[in-house]
Amino acid sequence: MRNFTRHALPAIAVGSLLTLGACAPETTGRVVSVEAPQNAIHKEHLKRIDAVLQKEVDEGVRAGFVAAVVTRDGVAYQTAVGEADPFNETPMTLDTRFRFASMTKPIISVAVMQLVDRGVINLNDPAGLYIDSYNDARVATSRDLNSDGEFETRRASRPITVHDLLTHMAGIGYGFTQNTDLEKAYFDANLFSTDGTLCERIDQIAAVPLLYDPGTKWEYSYSIDVLGCLIEAATGKPLDDYLSENIFEPLGMTETEFFMDEADLEDLAIVIEFNENGEMVRSGGTGLAKGINDIPFGVMSGGAGLLSDVHDYTRFMRMLLNYGTLDGARILSPQTVKLMTADHTPEAARPPNWIASGTTFGLGGSVVLEPGYTSEVAAAGDWGWAGYWDTWFSINTELGVGYITLAQAQPNPYIKPSRARFGVKAIAYGALRQ
Repeated sequence: MRNFTRHALPAIAVGSLLTLGACAPETTGRVVSVEAPQNAIHKEHLKRIDAVLQKEVDEGVRAGFVAAVVTRDGVAYQTAVGEADPFNETPMTLDTRFRFASMTKPIISVAVMQLVDRGVINLNDPAGLYIDSYNDARVATSRDLNSDGEFETRRASRPITVHDLLTHMAGIGYGFTQNTDLEKAYFDANLFSTDGTLCERIDQIAAVPLLYDPGTKWEYSYSIDVLGCLIEAATGKPLDDYLSENIFEPLGMTETEFFMDEADLEDLAIVIEFNENGEMVRSGGTGLAKGINDIPFGVMSGGAGLLSDVHDYTRFMRMLLNYGTLDGARILSPQTVKLMTADHTPEAARPPNWIASGTTFGLGGSVVLEPGYTSEVAAAGDWGWAGYWDTWFSINTELGVGYITLAQAQPNPYIKPSRARFGVKAIAYGALRQ
């Protein structure tokens, strides 16, 4: 792993074509990408991925991509297309690192479930058992401040549990829309511009009233960030140290970390965005991500912040496809992986668009229940998540296959929608022999 320093102020968080050969394993000097057996998947079919990605690069939808398809046995296909930095003609490679943003959340969720496996915590434990500021959770009865500049609240119907946090049903918010005073309060208390340790910053979030009673509604939130603090409280270790010792090192994830030095910026793909004329420009970031291309990362949270590459994240995916074990390293029990990829969100708690699309939420990732309702190639049991800057993955433990697509684009009103992930996933499923 690279050497890194922790920065005092947190900061948010047609070129080269590289393909995996059909015979010999590809190496980078760090991790050998063991190929899946030929009888598991049609490798010739997977070569169609290059054309899908190249088309988007040629059309100026994205500067470049890295993508991979994995099975339980190894990397079936991986490719890098286009440029990591189109403004300096730097080619995208399999070693390019990305800002994974919310694709940090599945890793944190696995860490929590590892502690459940070890009997350190229980899913029904109240959050207040580990984080004092959640001992007396209160729900806002109005989302706007009263005449005294305060939120009117009532006591929550029950305590927030670890399970509530894993499923985004804790009643906590994110505040991205800032349509009400309550959402603005969540935005102002965010982890990326407030000072202090991780748990001190979580205390500031805990001071904001809940949106709903725990367990009643799915709401994308800081709840996985809260779990980052809970891991620290339960283990007595900083979050990054726990992850390194218990997940990254056992899995050989040598390029995954929260912190980096300025010199490491050259290894990261540039975040692009589009202006009002539809032109691709170097992103200056926005909101929580000001200066995204110019400031070294220094954000450690449960919900975001990790930097990684395709080699590392596919090892994480393969561990899950192998029901918790990879190359002799056991991270989770098979029963726990099955539990994580099951449905944990009652229909009454799901957003309307999820009900319409046959989707629910498990532990740390979304789950496909009715693939015919998704309007894309999917299978029951697909489990995965995405990152803010256009990173996507999913796995299916029953089918034993997963896909990942990585790009870097700043969402804004002018962003060009990418179809790459749909094509890569469809090709991956179309290549299965069974």
